[in-house]
Amino acid sequence: TAWQEVLENSLYSMGDLIGLIPEDKCDICVLEEPEHLNWYRAPGENWTSKFKHVVGIVHTNYFVYATEQPAAFIRAPGMRLLAAWMCRAHCHRLIKLSGTLRQLAPEKELVENVHGVRRTFLDVGEDLRTKLTSSSSTGGSKSDPVFGADADPAVYFIGKMLWSKGIGSLIDLVKYAEDSAGLKVKVDMYGGGPNQDEASAKAAKMGLDMPFHGPIDHALLGGTHKVFINPSLSEVLCTTVAEALAMGKFVVLPSHPSNDFFAQFPNCLPYANEEEFVGNLYYALTHEPEPMSEEYSYTLSWEAATERFAAAGSVSVAEAEAMEEALASTEVGIDVRMPMKSLFLLMACPLFFFP
Repeated sequence: TAWQEVLENSLYSMGDLIGLIPEDKCDICVLEEPEHLNWYRAPGENWTSKFKHVVGIVHTNYFVYATEQPAAFIRAPGMRLLAAWMCRAHCHRLIKLSGTLRQLAPEKELVENVHGVRRTFLDVGEDLRTKLTSSSSTGGSKSDPVFGADADPAVYFIGKMLWSKGIGSLIDLVKYAEDSAGLKVKVDMYGGGPNQDEASAKAAKMGLDMPFHGPIDHALLGGTHKVFINPSLSEVLCTTVAEALAMGKFVVLPSHPSNDFFAQFPNCLPYANEEEFVGNLYYALTHEPEPMSEEYSYTLSWEAATERFAAAGSVSVAEAEAMEEALASTEVGIDVRMPMKSLFLLMACPLFFFP
């Protein structure tokens, strides 16, 4: 059974999932979002007792979402504690997709991107590489009408229309580029969400050319746009960035731990402030993206992601012995830090929070 929390727009498992698994199929288990799966788990056997090896993959920064909900000063640190508790209790190895996430179980965790993109995006990138390299090798003077250095600006954003996804920041950055550098560009907005109408109204009020088109399959934009802007700071690892890079596009994004994996790609243009955003956007508009090499294309594939997962999910004998020794220590514990505001309120109003 499952329970839907309307406020959080989430589904929570309420039954005993472990009890449904046959005893003869209990070697290795991979838990996608182990904290989410176990917040409301039924009493019973533990995952690490049932299986010989349990790997948890953490996708979501629930602490950030909790800060946007009612009573955030209590909910957010409570969410962090509960997430750490669930990950530590139910996993032998914990993989965080990026360094955005804070420590959950330091003795078990590491950072590795174990996600890839579907073959469709890689095929688009390979087709573009063939087109761009063949054009340069023949010495043709006519550049590509979409990806060429002198092509008309083709810029877009794709994602959920939520303020937490950075669409407000995107609007402000585009306005800054126009006011500070005279860089007036049209930005096509793709996706749906509860803040779409508000964002559209804000862009129109600021006189920006940012039409909102609704949801679309990202692969359909493979040959229509050269530059993807993703200003989000709430992601753990942004799938659309990987897809855009795989298709050979320029990607302009903030310098942030969630984007560290993508910084290795030549078409990734990270910015640390508004001025760098303007410079990177101008560069992307006036240059041709570097064709995706076979090596970079493979790095974004699910084959490469699976290899990274196999390496990251393993626990060496030495590490297992050190873990066993640490857990047997009488000094083992968990360090929980709460924001000073939350701590003050808990001390000042104990009867309110703990009747």
